[in-house]
Amino acid sequence: MSTSNRSPPARMSALRTLSLVLAFTAAVGLIFGTAGFSAMEADRGLDVNVTDDESAYLGYKVTDETETINNSTTVTAEAEYHNQFSGELTLDVRVEVNGEHRKNESATLGQGEATRIEVTESCSAGETVDFSFVATGNGSGVNVSLERTHSVPCE
Repeated sequence: MSTSNRSPPARMSALRTLSLVLAFTAAVGLIFGTAGFSAMEADRGLDVNVTDDESAYLGYKVTDETETINNSTTVTAEAEYHNQFSGELTLDVRVEVNGEHRKNESATLGQGEATRIEVTESCSAGETVDFSFVATGNGSGVNVSLERTHSVPCE
């Protein structure tokens, strides 16, 4: 008796080929990873509204005064900070006069509250005194900084 080899039906061969292709694809995916990405870049628009210092979220207003008594002249600068954020703000201010550190002030301001920082310096007629106020504030989800220099002539 003789045995003959029969080839599998065409349908069975296509199913086997598809299974092998899927298995190969899965193996390659496991070895090399998925077709994901690790970095992305996007351009987004930004709208910035500029306002004056008094109307800003950390409002700032400075006043100065020159006074001469008995041939001695002093200049006083007073900075006023307003918390116009919706929550509490912890404010730290460093004050310099003509580039030299004079004082540090800290205050915790509730919404709508203000604090004043005053600095006085002796000067000679014709001299200009530079007052520098550097403020940093932190609150609930808020970080703000403001640096302003105010020059006052000594009269």
